[in-house]
Amino acid sequence: MNKEAEKLIEDFCEVIKNNEKFLREYAEETYNECIELINDAIDYAFKNKENYTNSFYFFSNHILMPQSYAVWMDLLYGNLPACFMELRLILESLAGFSLIDSFSQESDFFEKMLNAFYKGKPSDKLKEFGNKIGVKNEPFNLWKKLSQNWVHPKGIIKRLISEITKKSDVPSWAWIIPMEYTNSDLKDIEELGECISKLRELIKAVIR
Repeated sequence: MNKEAEKLIEDFCEVIKNNEKFLREYAEETYNECIELINDAIDYAFKNKENYTNSFYFFSNHILMPQSYAVWMDLLYGNLPACFMELRLILESLAGFSLIDSFSQESDFFEKMLNAFYKGKPSDKLKEFGNKIGVKNEPFNLWKKLSQNWVHPKGIIKRLISEITKKSDVPSWAWIIPMEYTNSDLKDIEELGECISKLRELIKAVIR
């Protein structure tokens, strides 16, 4: 490895350490929600390990587990938009897997998965999912919030312009990544914590 690459990695690690300290000091609730999402994934994967043909086991191992770690790492990097995008991926996958019950083989599973979620409007499937687990439009409302505010370019650009107009400052996530947080980022970080909390509630509703 050349010296430039080593220096870059050292700088990245320094930003991660400083952001971790910032989160624990000023946004502990969000940081804890992020860690608990990982713990949930570990628990769910362990409890369902004997039943691989259970759709929730597939979700907890191959979607929730890696993406929950990804949310944590992107939070430490300062890459907040990526965190919200990963939450939407988890939510859509949770809905899709919950609309099927079990599968006998891999090909059967993917066929059912595609039929259950991706044939039709995602918004309709989120509503169907909410009705199935008894929480009505809660999954759809979270999905809509994630999509409009953080996934669609229009939402991100609108948020960026609003931040610049109101605070005369560019949010850290709109600069180079990784970037150290400032107090101006706390509102967005708090929003992330609220979304993680709601997602965890929906996963628990599926289990119930």
